[in-house]
Amino acid sequence: MPQKQVEKTKPPKQAEKIKPPKQPEKVKPPKQIEKTKLMISIVNRGDDEKLADALSEETRLLHYSFLGKGTARSNILDYFGLTSVEKRIVVTVIPESMERRLLTIAVETLKLYLVGNGIAFTIPLTSVSALIANAVTSGIVGSEKHQKGEKMKPIQYELIAAVYNLEYSDTVIEAARGAGAVGGTLINARTLSSNAVEEFVGAGISHESEILLVVTEHERRNEIMRAIREVAGLKTQGKAIVLSLPVDALVGIGTISDEYRQKEEDVQQ
Repeated sequence: MPQKQVEKTKPPKQAEKIKPPKQPEKVKPPKQIEKTKLMISIVNRGDDEKLADALSEETRLLHYSFLGKGTARSNILDYFGLTSVEKRIVVTVIPESMERRLLTIAVETLKLYLVGNGIAFTIPLTSVSALIANAVTSGIVGSEKHQKGEKMKPIQYELIAAVYNLEYSDTVIEAARGAGAVGGTLINARTLSSNAVEEFVGAGISHESEILLVVTEHERRNEIMRAIREVAGLKTQGKAIVLSLPVDALVGIGTISDEYRQKEEDVQQ
């Protein structure tokens, strides 16, 4: 009898290997935009374009220039051989890493180490348009683009800004001088849409105004601000609003040096 063929049993199907879930693609952190600062240069009229051209040779920069007026007395101008109190205020958005280099260029271009030629300083910015920041920081040439900004030696100065009734100009300037300010820059201004604030503080704010800018040592800040408020504060006809901003770095002998202060005292005696 023929033997029955034993059916071969099929091996059990192996369980399909479960493919591990795809790892989510690593999200690259957003590219860090280099920090920027505001460089403010107070220079003689006619020097603003020269300064802007010199700075722009180093990198792509954005400059604004507007007219101001110095506060030096005529006898001080005569003492130092100066002929004019007209000033140009140049505001420049700069990359933080080039702060020292650009301030040095300002000194060399305009000889800011000489009395009366002006000053330049930087103040911090907490935020700026990304388009502007990229435009400014992407213009840095060569390896300097990736170089960390060299920290400058801290300089304890502050920028005081007082906005007040135009008719109180002499009163405010004399009060600031009496409290230790030895120079400043004046800007004509006009107050807009201040009704709501006037109602809240219970005092009118002058619409035809003047702005006094003073760079001074940190130790003198409170005394100068207090002196201005006492003679022309919001409760007076001067309607002064006074504020201050930190100064990160400063160059130029300008109107705040000990030499200038001593010579001003000599002239007055």
